[in-house]
Amino acid sequence: MMCLTLPIYAADIPFTTEDLDTFSKQLDTAEKDFEQYGNDITRLNSLHATAAGLGQKAQACITQYEHEQTQIQQATDSLGESATTDDKDVQQKRTELETKKQQVDKTLAQCRLINLRATTLLDSSLKSQQDLLKQQLFAPSQSLFTHLYTLLLEPGIWKQELAGLVNKLLQPLINWHNLIVAFSYGIAGLLVGLLWSIHKRRQYRQQTPAIHETSPTLAAVWRSLLRVMPYVLFAGLSGLSLYFYPAGTPIIPQFMQLLLVFSLSYGILHSLLRTTAQVEGIVPADKKAGNKLYTWARLLLFSTMTGVVVHSQLFDSTSLENAEPSHLVALIRITCGTVIGIALTRLIWLMSLHFLFIKRTRLHLLTTLCIVLAVGSLWLGYRNVASFLFTGVFGTLFLLLVALLLIKIPSEVFDGLDEGRVEWQQRLREQLGLKPGQFIPGLIWLRLTNTMVINSLLIILLLRLWGMSEQSQTNLIHQLRNGIDIAGFTLEPLRIIGGLLVLALLVSVTQVFKKHVSESWLRRTSLSRGAREASTTISGYIGILMAILIGLSVAGIQFEKLAIIAGALSVGIGFGLQNIVNNFVSGLILLFERPIRRGDWIKVGTAEGYVREISIRSTTIQTFDRSDIIVPNSEIISGQVTNMMLNDNFGRLILPIGVAYGSDTEQVMMILREAATAHPAVLKERTDMKISVFFRGFGADSLDFELRCFIRDIESKLGVTSDLNLAIDKAFRQQGIDIPFPQRTVHLVKNSEVPAKSTDLG
Repeated sequence: MMCLTLPIYAADIPFTTEDLDTFSKQLDTAEKDFEQYGNDITRLNSLHATAAGLGQKAQACITQYEHEQTQIQQATDSLGESATTDDKDVQQKRTELETKKQQVDKTLAQCRLINLRATTLLDSSLKSQQDLLKQQLFAPSQSLFTHLYTLLLEPGIWKQELAGLVNKLLQPLINWHNLIVAFSYGIAGLLVGLLWSIHKRRQYRQQTPAIHETSPTLAAVWRSLLRVMPYVLFAGLSGLSLYFYPAGTPIIPQFMQLLLVFSLSYGILHSLLRTTAQVEGIVPADKKAGNKLYTWARLLLFSTMTGVVVHSQLFDSTSLENAEPSHLVALIRITCGTVIGIALTRLIWLMSLHFLFIKRTRLHLLTTLCIVLAVGSLWLGYRNVASFLFTGVFGTLFLLLVALLLIKIPSEVFDGLDEGRVEWQQRLREQLGLKPGQFIPGLIWLRLTNTMVINSLLIILLLRLWGMSEQSQTNLIHQLRNGIDIAGFTLEPLRIIGGLLVLALLVSVTQVFKKHVSESWLRRTSLSRGAREASTTISGYIGILMAILIGLSVAGIQFEKLAIIAGALSVGIGFGLQNIVNNFVSGLILLFERPIRRGDWIKVGTAEGYVREISIRSTTIQTFDRSDIIVPNSEIISGQVTNMMLNDNFGRLILPIGVAYGSDTEQVMMILREAATAHPAVLKERTDMKISVFFRGFGADSLDFELRCFIRDIESKLGVTSDLNLAIDKAFRQQGIDIPFPQRTVHLVKNSEVPAKSTDLG
């Protein structure tokens, strides 16, 4: 294992002959150890690590000298073919290159030999490890039927084995001092946890915890863990003390570890299944279902603890002559394993009714299959296979439960940030300058990063739990850290995750920067409102572009390759994406030229309303009935646009009015002028925007007049029109001026009165 931690030689540090000789001697020693200790799993792990480290060094040596060999060949080719007429210096240089080439070839051959030997040793040690593990895993012992046959048919043997078992239990090898110290720590933790649990539960009954609104799942888990906190502290502190100061037998720390895992699991499950939890994807358990779960969980706990005790080394043998456990102990172990399998199977099937992801992944079926195989192996005498399956099932369920929480709780926190549920989240959204309902930019990358990290850790731990060797796990982590070569491309997962984190952070910082620029810096300039908005938008796009470039750089993406890809995509952009590019360029023109601004009242084709947002691709127009119309920027640039508020908010009103024949026309014109002059929204002081009244002509039913005036704010056009109409109508009523309406006279004539049609005599 030590060799893996040694640094790999860099390409600019040459491998000397002494280094290669040292590597060769280390391989000689490792090969002798392999021949001598090929059946020791511990020594095989050490040999595996040594071979892997030497192989990495040899590969680095090969890479370095192959590069140097290429350089020498290029230098030789640059000198041309050898000729008798060559200059003396050229001949000397060619001789030096030839000598150096021979040295490099010799060293390269030595590096390749070391690499071959290291690879062979690595493969051999790995194969021997697998064979030994397979032998240990499938090592047979006596079956259930053999133990029953022996105990039932051989008289008195069970009494003899029981007496031997009692005698051995009365003489256990226990360090009582360390055990008492460990239990003292555990009892102290139990008392502290009990007092703290009582205090916190009483406090939460009076006031809801602050974390409830931030993450309901975290609050539910925390309140439930308070119930089991005394047992958690007792098992945790006792087990920690026994880890540093062992008590002489592994049964007690194993017992404490089991109590700790079960306490945490019970607390988490209890919190998620409560009717008040309301966790998405989990159906709460009623009282009847909760009692069933509690009964089977308690049976599983007691049977597992009993199994841990009877599977300890204290029960392995009752006599020095026979190292195998007695028939009675073996029968007790098989019984405990069977009860554990039944309780766990029943419990996981009950949980499948409440946890939807168990049904979706068919986890209860897989668990049942593994438990059946484990119990069957236990009955047939393959104890190691049964222990491997039981440990894998228990560990998998616990890891999945923890992973569920580590994904669910951050997801609730992220949802709260997007919605602004609590005060600190609202303050953060204010600092970012976000509107209600607007998502936090960059938060999606944090969600993705959290999911990737948790799932990656879960996969690595599950592989380790289900048989991956420690050396293989170390190699996997080394590859994840240094990168995986795929078809000439190096994929570096850790750098990719770092790039996603940097991208999320910089995008959020860009949003803060935009808000600070628009509220602090640009307000102190003489720029117009449209120019300030354009500057803020452009700075936001520049910040996002820089965040993407920095994130790609942190992720290990080389910009030279991106340039090649961009060149290959240029043809596709020219043909397939020309509309998008057109809208993009049009968006830049809108931002710099500013023919329209946010809040302007415009007309584009059949669309009319207020400009709500000008993005780099399209413009959003909100109509007067509050429906949003997305207009591509290219249509605004190339088409006709009517902007009611380009230079100012002034606008003109035209009111057509008809009065009855016989009305005083001069009085009508005076009333119209006075009504417009009296309204405060009508401009009166501007000479170029005077109030005008016209007598347009004689209509079929009325005398037609027209009032024209300018108002200060075109947005109040409808309101001012209504006010003027009301004032004019009131004045007409007071002066007795009638407003006519169209009339038609219909004459009805009897048929008898219709003159007869004359006869055409022509």
